[in-house]
Amino acid sequence: MHWVSTSLYARTNTPPRRKTELKEIRLVVDSPQPMTLKNFLTERKGVSKRMLAKLKRQEGGITRGGRLVRSIDMVYDGDVIVLNLNDTSFLEPNPELSVPVVFENDSLVVFDKPAGMPVHPSIHHQGDTLGNCFAAMYPELTFRPVSRLDRDTSGLCIAAKNAHAAKLLQGHCPKVYYAAVHGEIPESGTINAPIAREQESIILRCVRGDGRAAVTHYRRISCSGTYSLAEVTPETGRTHQIRVHFAHIGHPLAGDDMYGGKRTDISRHALHCAQITFTDPETGKEVTVRSELPDDMKRFNGGIKMKRIASFEVDHTKFGVGMYISRIDGDITTFDVRMVKPNGGVYVSNPSLHTIEHLFATYARNSEFSDKIIYVGPMGCRTGFYLLTRDLPKEDAIKLVREAYSFIASYDGEIPGCSAVECGNYLEHDLGAAKKDVLPLLEKLEGYTPEMLDYSWHFNQK
Repeated sequence: MHWVSTSLYARTNTPPRRKTELKEIRLVVDSPQPMTLKNFLTERKGVSKRMLAKLKRQEGGITRGGRLVRSIDMVYDGDVIVLNLNDTSFLEPNPELSVPVVFENDSLVVFDKPAGMPVHPSIHHQGDTLGNCFAAMYPELTFRPVSRLDRDTSGLCIAAKNAHAAKLLQGHCPKVYYAAVHGEIPESGTINAPIAREQESIILRCVRGDGRAAVTHYRRISCSGTYSLAEVTPETGRTHQIRVHFAHIGHPLAGDDMYGGKRTDISRHALHCAQITFTDPETGKEVTVRSELPDDMKRFNGGIKMKRIASFEVDHTKFGVGMYISRIDGDITTFDVRMVKPNGGVYVSNPSLHTIEHLFATYARNSEFSDKIIYVGPMGCRTGFYLLTRDLPKEDAIKLVREAYSFIASYDGEIPGCSAVECGNYLEHDLGAAKKDVLPLLEKLEGYTPEMLDYSWHFNQK
């Protein structure tokens, strides 16, 4: 691992700017039995002994109620323990770099790193790395990557925002990759072959009996004859593991000329980190983040099985008018607002649907829940609407739809946004039909409860 080498100082003649980080972490004691601060931090919260020793030496390192607390002191249920982490970083910020962020909270950030960008600075890459991007985005923080990728590997990469989060995450972030390899591989398999450093090489790795244990699982998801696209789950995390293992079984990665691959169809080794799972240091909940296949690897996905849309998995013959949850993505919930029975032979007319869309969206955006509304839009099957919300409790979602549809049922004014300037089909509206079409759902939502939002609840009713 390279941060900044002495060679870098020699080339620039000026040491990179030193940044000081002071990061406050608040931990709440959740034990009915008193315990020592040391036991609480190390056994309950995963603070390393090294970090604890550093905090003890640091002025104001550990406090309770604004006062210093020692590791031997007793702490009690409900106590708020504050860790003040003081650290330094030597990375120069580069504000010209931009890397997509796919997940972020106070403990960590997940980047979708492009191919060609190193994670760490080196003698050959002094200012074009993910670390330099991080330094520009978070000038007060130390760069702590806990899931590293090779320069030409694209995809998800986690950086912790403090030492505590880094310690909790390190080695506990299982990943799933997409790899395009030469030839046709079996439908699934496991490569169990020890990996060692190639003799007289700093970079190259090879399969050798005296190497470190390495296990890679894979599943073929498409095959064109010339190439196979595989979903790869490494059980271990050796340097170049996936690249070395597939070369070992005679199927090197496309573009990986270091291990026998050809660059005929791609200019870098065809490896993408598509999924990463971790336990959120803040909430203790498991989080899974995904990244789509990048453009330069999409040429290898011929025959790839497309993911089924969540609503396609529901038996549309077993439910009727109502409000349902079709999917949950982190803090985003998609509600299916069904106004007529699917496949019942009667559907909401386009003019009515159009008017309801204008009124529904307008009401939602002006309601008490406006900051939690992401999207309101009609279903193509003309049976209802999609409502996407963020962090909106189920009870409030039901309340919002019920109030919105009551608003529509009694509305007598001009339709919002109904002009040639504001609407792409302003002539196709029908307020009268809209007011009638909302009534069945409005009646259904009286007495509607959160458990009724689950499609399966209705399937189990006689």
